[in-house]
Amino acid sequence: MALDTRGVFAIIAGLLMTAALLAARTERRLLGTWIMTLGFAVASLWSVMSIFWAQSNPSVLTPKLWITMASMAAASTVYFGYMGLHGEGLGE
Repeated sequence: MALDTRGVFAIIAGLLMTAALLAARTERRLLGTWIMTLGFAVASLWSVMSIFWAQSNPSVLTPKLWITMASMAAASTVYFGYMGLHGEGLGE
């Protein structure tokens, strides 16, 4: 079974978010915030791709629900980016 682009984005987003939490646990909280921002940016791309994929393929979620997930991921990207710009690390 080969991975498609959506699968690769999902794995990258998950790895980035895990790395962000690990960075925050090792007292590099600001770095963790920026890595989390990147993780949610990749998750946003994954969600947008899923919107179009669900229109032509069978999917557990409807395109409307994928739009909801994409907007949540985009909002999280903005939130963590804002935290990073103001020097606030994860868990502070």
